[in-house]
Order: sequence, then structure tokens, then C-alpha cells
Amino acid sequence: MSTSTELPLHCLTCGEACGFGEHLSSVRSCQKLCLTPRRSSEGGLMSLYAQRENEIDRPLRLELLDALSLARPLRKILIQRDSPSSLSPVLAVAMSSRAAEAEADTGHAVAQLGVPWLGRLALEARLQQLALEVQERVSFKLETLQDEVQQRSAEVRRARRESERMHREKRQAEERAAKLERQGGISMEMLASLRYELRERDEQLQRKQQEVCELDRFVQDTALQEASAKIRLQHFIEDLLERAERAETQLQNLYEDVTSPHRHLAGSRASGYQVQRVCLQMNTYWTEAAGLYLVLHQSSFRKISAPRTLSAGSGGCEGNWDRRQYQHVLCGAVEGPDSGSESPWMIQHTHTDADSDNWTLYTAESQDDTQHTGYRTYSSTGTTHTHTHTHTHSHTHSESAVCSERLRLKAALFCVYTYLDTCSLLTAAEVCKDWRSVARHPAVWIRVTLENARVSSKFLMTLSQWCCQTQSLVLHNLKPRSRGKKESKDEYLRSTRGGLEAGLEAVLKSAGRSLVALRVSHCPNILTDRSLWVVSCHCRALQSLTYRSASDPAGKEVIWALGAGCRNITMLRIAPLQPCLQPDRFSNRCLQTIGRCWPNLCRAGVGGASCGAQGLASLVRNCVNLCELELHHMNELNQEAAAEICRDGLQQLHTLRFISTPVTTRAILHFSSVCVSLKYVLVQLSISDYFEDADNEEAKRLFEEIVNNLQALRKRPALSDVLQIRVEKS
Repeated sequence: MSTSTELPLHCLTCGEACGFGEHLSSVRSCQKLCLTPRRSSEGGLMSLYAQRENEIDRPLRLELLDALSLARPLRKILIQRDSPSSLSPVLAVAMSSRAAEAEADTGHAVAQLGVPWLGRLALEARLQQLALEVQERVSFKLETLQDEVQQRSAEVRRARRESERMHREKRQAEERAAKLERQGGISMEMLASLRYELRERDEQLQRKQQEVCELDRFVQDTALQEASAKIRLQHFIEDLLERAERAETQLQNLYEDVTSPHRHLAGSRASGYQVQRVCLQMNTYWTEAAGLYLVLHQSSFRKISAPRTLSAGSGGCEGNWDRRQYQHVLCGAVEGPDSGSESPWMIQHTHTDADSDNWTLYTAESQDDTQHTGYRTYSSTGTTHTHTHTHTHSHTHSESAVCSERLRLKAALFCVYTYLDTCSLLTAAEVCKDWRSVARHPAVWIRVTLENARVSSKFLMTLSQWCCQTQSLVLHNLKPRSRGKKESKDEYLRSTRGGLEAGLEAVLKSAGRSLVALRVSHCPNILTDRSLWVVSCHCRALQSLTYRSASDPAGKEVIWALGAGCRNITMLRIAPLQPCLQPDRFSNRCLQTIGRCWPNLCRAGVGGASCGAQGLASLVRNCVNLCELELHHMNELNQEAAAEICRDGLQQLHTLRFISTPVTTRAILHFSSVCVSLKYVLVQLSISDYFEDADNEEAKRLFEEIVNNLQALRKRPALSDVLQIRVEKS
């Protein structure tokens, strides 16, 4: 007993020496290590276990626990430190079953086994307990993870089945959408075809009705004209026969007076004047007959084929035409045989019911003299009034013959000159005086066309003298003077800028309200937008205007001035030429101004890179009667832009042209379905309208696909006779 008390005390866990009670009260580092299995890894415990095996040569087996008979206090300490809740079930049963036997053999076991072996035994028990706990926890964790994996696998399978179901539904929805789209396309085609057929039937019916009405009017007009012509011809023939009879009687009387040997010299002179009167009267009869023939011929020919004749207001041969006006046109510029000046000879002929045979022959120089001197007037009654001046018989007879021949010539020239163009008229005026007198008459300058030539402002000022009745003026591709050898390009452009505006202003001022159509195109630098200001000042009755320029396109200020001065414009084409030096000048604001200024506009040609769907929508919204639309060099029009344009207008549109303006197939289909009166669609395009690099193979392939898609539209019934495709080679 004394021997056991003299032995040093050791820690039950690690075997280190310590004082009495320290192994109970103190918390040692080894106990902290052993009592915290949740925070220490299994590798740490095994390293500590290996360290203890190195300190103790012989390992202690668990079977030695049966041979040990520990003291009761030590067993209690072990049981308290390692309660059954923390020990493994096998160790707890072994310790409880062997408790009695251990008490019997306590003294003997303690004698054989020292205190360090007790700490090793406790450590191994603790390690076994920890291994079992770790195994249980790992097994529990594995079971939990397996359950979770199974749940996740089930969820993945469900998600996969759901995804497959959604893919199937998506495919079915796409198939249904494609089917509905095909059905919608077929329905649109059928609807467009039905509309097209209905429109054709309506047009045929309208044409038939119009033809019937025209035939009725033609029959009525023909009957009236025939009756009137018969009456007039009958009266003319009766009058002509009476005059011929009177002339024969007078000639017989004159012959008797001349052949009589008892006539006085004064009587012979009077008879000479009477012979002259009869000859001139016969020429007058021929002139009247020719005038009546021209009236009848032109009135009937105008009803059938509408030739190029003159209006009533221009002094021509249409409308309320009378013989006095006709003779003034034919004889208004007849020059005297001996006169080198421009003073014309004139024949005044006054035709009334009371006195239809009075006539007078005088020159322009003698008009003032007749106010102070008398002149002889002859009539069909045979009475003779005395002139204060006398003429010889031969001289008067020659003058009458010359006048008669010139009348015939100028009547023929006037009928021909109305069909000549401007250059031919200028050339004909250089032939002779008679040709020049007819070629310079304003009645033949109804249509003036100057194109592909170099002209000056002075030439236009000279031309303005004959343009007082001009109705149409065309200036196309005019060029200024040639550039000097020592003149730089900038100086040349500055000196020629607006060089024709003064001459154009003179022509417009001379034409005035008679001008109804004006076209100015491809005249860069020499005619600027100032020309439109001049037009707004002088041509108030203008109805058709075309102004296309690459250097000076029309702006909103000029368009506003035109709208204030020329309110009757129904055809307007002012799209800039490309390439334009000022592309931003003609924009959506200009389109809005056009719509506000001319609500009755029927034909419009606009375009440019600065114009878009918004401006076109404003234009067609204000111009409800728009029936022809041209779009030049605009950006690509898609279905959305077409829908915006057609939303509030284009119900009367029958002609649509896309000039170098890219357009999609869906946009054309939308125009065809919305514009029920559409009869003609032109798409004129080139590869440069779509791609900058026209030589690229990929660009050529894409452009060919675009053209093929547009050509495919022509196979549709609604567009087969409407759509025209023109491809230009760059």
C-alpha cells in the first residue's frame, strides 16, 4: 500500500507527471485534443496515436482490459470521463460486465501495469469511440447525400422531361405559326386577287359607261356640227354665187364702158379703179373661203385626233375663232414690197350683216395719213367713194397680186409652223422675210424647248419677245459659255453662277399667266433656286413644275414662296439630282411644307437621303388626291415605313415609282393591298443603291437574291400586270 502511494502521479490521458489533483482540476492540452473530436480531424488523432506507440514499445491490446483489475476510484473516473453516451456500445458492455472481476483483481493488475498504460488504454478507447462516431456520422451523411442525390436526380429528370415537353410545344407552336402565316399569305393573295378583279370589273364598267356617254355626246356634237356646217356652207355658197354674179355684171359693164368710144378720160380712170376693185374683191373671196375651210377642218380634226393647235387666248385657230383674227394672224406681219423695215402691211376686213363687202387696203405708214385724207371704199352695191390720192392701175394690180400670194404662203406656213420645235423655228426664220415674219409670231411659240445647248442670258432676252403666249417652257441640260484658257475653275464657276437667271426672268415675265408648265433640270450652277422665286412672282397660273438640280436643290423657304405665289400647281417634281452637293437641304420639313401649300397636288416627285417615312406620311396625309408618287434616292423602305405612309393617305394612288430607292418585298405587298387603285409599280434599282463596293462578290450575290425576290412578286396574281423591275448596270 505504501508502495502505491509513493509512486508519482501521471495524467490519465497523456501519461505526463503532475501533482495530486491536477489531473482532475486542470484541463490539459491532451484532454482538449481528445475531447474535441468534432473540431479535430481523424488524421490528427492518428498522428497522436502513432506518437504514443513510439513512446511505448509494446502496444496494449484491448483484450488486456479483461485481465486488469483497476481500483474502484479509477474505474469511476474512467466511467465518468467516458460516459456510455460517448463510448461505443461494445466498450460500455465490456466495462460493465467486467466490473466485479476488475475489483477482485485490482491490486494484482495495478502491480503489473503502471499508470502510463492506463492513459494509453483510455486513449485507445477514445479513438475507437471517435472512429465509430465518425463512421456513423459519415454513414449518416452518405445516406443523406444519397437521398439528396436521388432527389436532385428526380428533379433533373423532371426538368428534362419538362424541357422536352416545352421543346415539343415550341415546335408545334412554330409549325402552327408557319401554317397560319401561309394561310394568311394565301388569304391576302386571294383578297388582293379579288380586289384586283373587282377593280378591273369596275373599271371596265366605268369605261363602258364612259364610252357610251362619249358616243352619245359625239353623235350629238357631230349632228350639231353637221347641221351648222351645212347651214354655213349653204349661206357661203349663196353669198359667193351672188358676189360672182355681181362681179360678172360689173365686169360686163366695165367692158362696155371701156370699149365705148364716147367715154370721158375720167370715166376710163374710174373704170380702171373698178377693175382693180373686182380683182382684189375676188382675192378677198378666196381668202374668206380658205379661212372657212381652215375653221371647219381644224374643228373637226381637233375633235378626232387633237393635233398641236393654238388656244383661243393665244390668237390661234381654236375655240371662238373668227375671220378677222385669222386674217390678222396671217397678214399681221406682211412686209411691203419696197420696205426694208419691220413695218407690216395690214388688211382690215370688217364683216357685218349690214355691209359685208366693204374692205380697205392700206399700209402701216399710211394709217396716220388716212385720218386727214380720204380714201376710196368699194361695196357690192356698185357705189364708189372718192379717194383724195390716186394710184395707177398697174401698180395697184401688182400689189394686190403680191398680197394674195403672200396670204396663201403665210396661211400654209402658219399651219406648218405650229408643229415645229424651237430649233426648227429659229432655223426657219433665217430663210426669208416671209418665213421670218411667221416664225416670229407669238402664236407659234406655244411650246419652247431648249436642251443640250450652250445659251446665254442675252439669247433668252431676245427669245422673250416672242414668248408672250408661251404655255410650256423646258430648259434641260443647258451649259454656260466655255471656260477661258487663263481662267481658273473657281473663277469660272463664280462668273457663270446664275448666268441664265436674268434671261429666264425676262422669258417668265413675258409669258406671265399664260405659262402653265415649266421644267428646269440638269442646269447646275447657271440656274439656281432663285429661279423658283422668279417663277412665284411672274407665273401665277403655273400648274406643272419640275426643278431638279444637284448644286442648288429646293429648300423649304423657296417651296413656301412657290406655295404663296403659285397656288394652282398640281404636278410637282423637285427631287434633288444625285450626287447632291447639299443633301440636307431637301428634308422632311420640305415634304411637310409641300403638303400644306398644295392640298390639291396630284403628282409628286420627291426624294433624297434626308427624307424619310415621317415626311412622306405628312405629305400624303395633306394631299388626299395624290395619284402619282415618285421616290428618288431615298433610304430603304420596309413594311413598317409603308404602313406609316399608307395609314392616312394614298387611297387614290395609281402610279408608284421607286427610282434608286431600295424597297422590301413586304413593303410592296403592303402598298398593293392597301392602295386599291394601284395600277403601276416601277422599281428601278442598281447594286450601288444597296452596297458601296459594287465589285464585291458577296455584294453581287446578295443583290442577285434581292432581285430574284422582287421578280418572284411578279408571279402573284395581284402584281403580275402591275409590278415592273428595271435593273441598271453600275
